[in-house]
Amino acid sequence: MADEPENIVLRLLREIRDTQDKHSALLEDHSRQFKEIRRELHDWQETTATTLGFAGHANVRIESLQKQVDELTARLDRLERQH
Repeated sequence: MADEPENIVLRLLREIRDTQDKHSALLEDHSRQFKEIRRELHDWQETTATTLGFAGHANVRIESLQKQVDELTARLDRLERQH
């Protein structure tokens, strides 16, 4: 009878250890998933920043070209009026 409580305690400790092992494995998996998500988010942020930079540059370039076209059109109009 003296062995019975010890066996119960040992059984409970084994169950606790088993549960902790499962939790540890789950935590490792979650840590891996979060690391992957952080990497993907970082990649997405870089892509977005690059894309916005290209779009902004293209917009400035288009405005510059439009200004040149407007100036050339005005010059052409002035030349045509002179002749």
